[in-house]
Amino acid sequence: MAQEEGEAPKRPCVLIVRGSFDALGGAERELLQLVRAVDRRWDVVLATLDLPPPAKELLGDANVHLCTPEQHVVWPTGARAELTAAASKHAETVWSNVRIPWDRIDAVHLSVCKGTLEILPLIPGHLSVHYHCLEPPRWLYEDVLHRRLDGRPKRPLWLTRLIFTTQRRRDRRLVKALLNRPGSAISGNSMWIQRRLKSVYGLASDPTKENGEPPLRDGAGRPLEATHLMHVIDIDAWPVEAGASERTDLADAPTLPEPYVMTVGRVSHVKGTWATLRSLSGTGLGLVHVGGGDADDQAALHAEAKRLKIPLVCMPRLSQPGLVGLVRNAHAVVSHAHQEPFGLTPIEAMAVGTPALMVDEGGFQCTMAGVESGRLLRRDDERAWKQAYEDAKNPDLRRAWAEVGRPYVEENFTLPVQIAALERMMGF
Repeated sequence: MAQEEGEAPKRPCVLIVRGSFDALGGAERELLQLVRAVDRRWDVVLATLDLPPPAKELLGDANVHLCTPEQHVVWPTGARAELTAAASKHAETVWSNVRIPWDRIDAVHLSVCKGTLEILPLIPGHLSVHYHCLEPPRWLYEDVLHRRLDGRPKRPLWLTRLIFTTQRRRDRRLVKALLNRPGSAISGNSMWIQRRLKSVYGLASDPTKENGEPPLRDGAGRPLEATHLMHVIDIDAWPVEAGASERTDLADAPTLPEPYVMTVGRVSHVKGTWATLRSLSGTGLGLVHVGGGDADDQAALHAEAKRLKIPLVCMPRLSQPGLVGLVRNAHAVVSHAHQEPFGLTPIEAMAVGTPALMVDEGGFQCTMAGVESGRLLRRDDERAWKQAYEDAKNPDLRRAWAEVGRPYVEENFTLPVQIAALERMMGF
């Protein structure tokens, strides 16, 4: 990226890779948000094997060069596919047929997802590669995704571990190949995941690392430790004052219980949905859930809510203003998620002045420890949860939490912060 004297600085050309945007959850939306923001600073090439129309729409008018397969990718599924790591092998084959302008690329940013790391063998050796491992694939290394809504294992856990043996080996082999590349880096999305990278992949973890700080390297330029790059929100999408569209976009939504707390994320054990519902017993609060989920799990949640006499509403997909309005008018935003890697929900709540009541685990400890804008609570402390729900009714306390919450978000969790951290990581 050298330039002649008097020339305008050359914009770096960054290849951003995510195997699939099909889920279109928080991680996918945040990455598309980053792409929209950085096209003013970088030339962006976005490579993916699966970009459904709703994801493409979220790119808006961003000036992005898209690299996708000519044919729609059908991912292998079923028990045999899991046993043989068929999806990973299929991704390798498909990537080899995706045309990517390698001669233009200055650096590569990989976002963890099925099919992402499989592009690694195609990346020219002279390019620096940053792997944003938001979390080591949880279905391979933890049991929380292999439990029913109420926590019971879906199958014997020894059998689950056996089923994913081949996939774990492939994942570790790809990560090892990444770490053997000079100029590479691997980061979690929080200090919590930075530590998890140590336990899963054996990398050192320095607790004094700052957001976006590059790793220490050996003489060949290979990373000696994990680091972290934190998630952010588009603060403009979470305004201080309510707009008219917040109300109109919820006009056709189901009738909300009053008062209500809300929880975000797919109805599941890993997101702690069952525990959140049960924590409301006897409080007079209803629960509003956003994030969808399996039909059987939603039916089980409704049945338990009926048994406990807790009003429950599972919302359909919402517009951004509709989601903001829902958060703004909630008694609190709540989560009992199990070892949440990062957790955007408390940040979103703080941005609009709603109390964030989160389980004292995982990434929530990283995003909430530096501010008094809600509560971190032990999972099994029923009395503390009940008291927190009561305290959230106190207008003076709510006001105090709101006054410190948004400035904290603006300082630490906005797009300029993330872009600066990512540029530092990639050496721009």
